[in-house]
Amino acid sequence: MRKNKDELRPEKVDGIELLDNPLPTWWVALFNFSMIFGLGYFGWFHILNKPGLKEDLVQDRKTHEQLMAAREQVALSPDDIVARLQEPKLIQEGKGLYAAHCSPCHGQQGEGTVGPNLTDKFWIHGGTPEMVLASVSDGIPAMGMVAWGPIIGQQKVEAVTAFVLSLQGTNPPNGKAPQGDEY
Repeated sequence: MRKNKDELRPEKVDGIELLDNPLPTWWVALFNFSMIFGLGYFGWFHILNKPGLKEDLVQDRKTHEQLMAAREQVALSPDDIVARLQEPKLIQEGKGLYAAHCSPCHGQQGEGTVGPNLTDKFWIHGGTPEMVLASVSDGIPAMGMVAWGPIIGQQKVEAVTAFVLSLQGTNPPNGKAPQGDEY
């Protein structure tokens, strides 16, 4: 039996008469569905202990830890990076790549035109081999330098970096004035 809309409740609270309207049917149906779903969820995951998100999370963490352990084993130490960047074959490969991609801004001999001089011991973004490698790979967007890593690949970035580091102390004619900090 459905109650009449706007029917007054028999009691008064602080002299205020209250209406006794029924809840909307859609709300009652949604509430009943939520209660049934909640009981089913509780039974499935907590009483029957069926696999769920907890096991997926544990498995994902194990996989992530294995990947991180493998990455640490493969990662080169700074000394290994420096030794690799001094290989004559890599420097020779980097010379051609430098001429094709870097010389318009840094000059044919690294003397600097639009970009900074690469032959002196002053560096704007760090002069360690790791910093130079990061600069070539990731670029310097604020200065207009392209990120070469995604374009030419990491091996060619290493070759260009090896060649750039070999330019140190060559002092070409018409070299641009020093910029940055001394390394």
